[in-house]
Amino acid sequence: MGDMGDPQKKTRLISLCVGCGNQIHDQYILRVSPDLEWHAACLKCAECNQYLDESCTCFVRDGKTYCKRDYVRLYGIKCAKCNIGFSKNDFVMRARSKVYHIECFRCVACSRQLIPGDEFALREDGLFCRADHDVVERATMGVGDPLSPLHPARPLQMAADPISARQPALRPHVHKQPEKTTRVRTVLNEKQLHTLRTCYNANPRPDALMKEQLVEMTGLSPRVIRVWFQNKRCKDKKRSILMKQLQQQQPNDKTNIQGMTGTPMVAASPERHDGGLQANPVEVQSYQPPWKVLSDFALQSEIDQPAFQQLVSSDRREGRLY
Repeated sequence: MGDMGDPQKKTRLISLCVGCGNQIHDQYILRVSPDLEWHAACLKCAECNQYLDESCTCFVRDGKTYCKRDYVRLYGIKCAKCNIGFSKNDFVMRARSKVYHIECFRCVACSRQLIPGDEFALREDGLFCRADHDVVERATMGVGDPLSPLHPARPLQMAADPISARQPALRPHVHKQPEKTTRVRTVLNEKQLHTLRTCYNANPRPDALMKEQLVEMTGLSPRVIRVWFQNKRCKDKKRSILMKQLQQQQPNDKTNIQGMTGTPMVAASPERHDGGLQANPVEVQSYQPPWKVLSDFALQSEIDQPAFQQLVSSDRREGRLY
């Protein structure tokens, strides 16, 4: 009850409209973060006069309110070449603090589109590829090598992969001295390698959309995928050059592979190894002494008389019975 008579409490409960400055007596108050309050009829875009409410996005700049379309048109980041803004689904190319559409990222001299990996120079009058940049440097600084110490050339940059316009990297930033960080080596499993190799066999230079799909399929970062494709293309190129050199270096039907010379040979079918023993084969026969036959005969339960007589007579002829 004591607070009801406090004039400061009464002033604190009064809501003033930021747009017209009058007190708000309406049933509903439109509050814009953090603590700005408006009449429903006063909260509208300063450019198109569209009424703004909780169903749309409101932007405040220099005390004025804007709808999203007009705010992006007036204050959003625009392409440095065509001066047109970006949509949330656009992919862009960056050159220092400037941002370009992929189609606008071209050399101003030859109109060649610059792709990731190309060297370029950013001058006051636009982007230049490596060849045209050297020509301009020679013409500007006189005849001579533009890269000599007497003619310090503008530093060349390398075009990176396109990035999404929704990434926060589009905001202007201050260049700071890079800190040395320890890179963690990424180990790929069999499933990730199979996915990357399958995509590489179909297209060794995938576009930005395909790389985004690979990020979702493999769970790897865009940088890891980009580096993997670069290394794979480099290895295949070196292998192709080596094979071409080997095909060209075949004098006198001899090969020369990494300093090893020899005559080409063809492997034949396998043969049995005899061991190299110089001797004739020997026939081995079994031998059974006569007493062994008599011993086996004595063990029989029933004596076959004719067979016994035959055995005795054979022993007598040999003189073995006394």
